[in-house]
Amino acid sequence: MKTEYKRYLQYIPGVRFWIIATGMIIVLAAMKQASYFINIFLLSLFLNIISIGPLEWMKKKGLREYLAISVLLASFLIIVSLTLLIIGSSVNNFISKMPVYTEKFNELWAITHHWLVQQGIVDKDFKPLKELNPGNILPVAGNFFAGFGNVMGTFFLVFIIYIFMLFETSIFAKKMKILFPGSKSDMENLIKNLVKYFGIKTLTSLATGISISIGLLILGVDFPILWGFLAFILNFIPSVGSFIAAIPAVLIALLLNGPLNALITIAMYFVLNTLIGNIIEPPLMGKNLGISPLFVFIAMIFWGYILGPVGMLIATPLVIIIKMALDSRPVTENIGAFLGNEAALDDFVNIRKDRNSKV
Repeated sequence: MKTEYKRYLQYIPGVRFWIIATGMIIVLAAMKQASYFINIFLLSLFLNIISIGPLEWMKKKGLREYLAISVLLASFLIIVSLTLLIIGSSVNNFISKMPVYTEKFNELWAITHHWLVQQGIVDKDFKPLKELNPGNILPVAGNFFAGFGNVMGTFFLVFIIYIFMLFETSIFAKKMKILFPGSKSDMENLIKNLVKYFGIKTLTSLATGISISIGLLILGVDFPILWGFLAFILNFIPSVGSFIAAIPAVLIALLLNGPLNALITIAMYFVLNTLIGNIIEPPLMGKNLGISPLFVFIAMIFWGYILGPVGMLIATPLVIIIKMALDSRPVTENIGAFLGNEAALDDFVNIRKDRNSKV
């Protein structure tokens, strides 16, 4: 019966494609409806991947597993509590100052519009920025924090799942060996690469966030800690993350401190992101795991639509996990290279040349 079914499918062009496409649409629709629970699971998984490195390090230093997990959980609680306290206060203060930013923007636009009309560049009825004001732009950052905060408001569930995942970490590889008997080495390499990538990315993102907070504090931009935290979070999104993180801080610098301060703020973001992202980070990463900015942007829009603000945050790690999984198997490494940026593609070509020369 099974053979007859396969032979029947061969005579119906595209039937497999439509079956798979329909199934994917149903799954994605279900994910959108269950986004609240999926976000909780993904955040727990994301935290667990970041925690594997410190956990293994403490175990190598002689700490028993239960003691290492206890230290990790205590550190997690302290860090998250302080972060929610500081960032929550900053978000509330930021939202309360929105009328001030809106008024400043209207004044700045009135002066700019008057000058443009005097120079004959635009007509006096020219109002392309009617919708483009801090009342509509800056709340995007506030909405991001609010959406992220809604999930973090279910901190208890995230924390409980995170604890269970930590205790399952040591036997996860054994379970995967049972589920996929022939892929033990591939799975071990994938987990090793994931731990290395997210460990280094967390440290470089933290360095980026702290540096930007200090720089904005020196420049006198409002809420430097808030924008530093935003830079830390969005630094996990290659290419476009740093650009998005800079927009609110640059706008506020322009509105409150003038064009010169805004230009200096832009220069500071550019220098710090170039120094950390393009000079310090690549040698630490080793193998280039860069993702094409096009796929990053598409993934952000897609998962942002399906899962909300947390989906935008998790989108890039998900793409990176998929790329690592594809890169780890010779059968699918071509697809992994297709998802990469120019540097990753060059690395793939060089590795393939070396492999062919040894044959």
